[in-house]
Amino acid sequence: MLKPVLNTLFLPSWTALMVTCAGTGTVLLRDRELFRRMERVWARGILDFSDIDVSVRDDSGMREGQGYVVVSNHLSHLDIVVLFMTLPVVPGFVAKQELKKVPFLSQALDLGGHVLIDRQDRDRARESLAEAAGQIRSGRTVLVFPEGTRGGSNTIGVFKTGAFHLAKEAGVPLVPVGISGSRDVMPREGWLIHPGRIHVHIGEPIEAETVTTTPLRQLAKMTRRRVAELSGLPLRT
Repeated sequence: MLKPVLNTLFLPSWTALMVTCAGTGTVLLRDRELFRRMERVWARGILDFSDIDVSVRDDSGMREGQGYVVVSNHLSHLDIVVLFMTLPVVPGFVAKQELKKVPFLSQALDLGGHVLIDRQDRDRARESLAEAAGQIRSGRTVLVFPEGTRGGSNTIGVFKTGAFHLAKEAGVPLVPVGISGSRDVMPREGWLIHPGRIHVHIGEPIEAETVTTTPLRQLAKMTRRRVAELSGLPLRT
């Protein structure tokens, strides 16, 4: 049990160090992209220290300067770490407003330009999504977990429609991603980070024309089936 405990203790200390260094550099150099580049270094440090091997298959053809909405299944807190490391373009992500209360994470969310949604205030949530859509149209990639929370089993839950509203409003491609193995490394029921192997399959984009012309719920169901295929995990009934 020693290694999982060490891994778990390393995560907050490494995060605090990286946020401090990257944040200071971003302010001094006035280069917001520096912080986003350092997010990949942060992720690599966690995975290397924790002896987590990540296998990646990338069929997306994603490129810098083109906006995308990336949708992935969600099994573990480590999913964000893994996707920062493996996606061809470092994404922003859509997260709940409550994360602003977490020390150091709140600074990282601000400096990284991530989108926070107040789920208790629909008007403010719509404003935040409209702002995110504008960023995406200008070439920013945003990551969304459309299940809304981490799954309690190795299955694909029902997809909420927010990610698909966002892609339609921005008029950009959707990139489906399937993750497997992360729940075994860090399950929802605990906080220990175990050595292990995580698989990521980044799928071919659903083109913008299909996104904008397909009815919302049909688009969500189609993408959910695609994520299930990419992850090799069954749909939750």
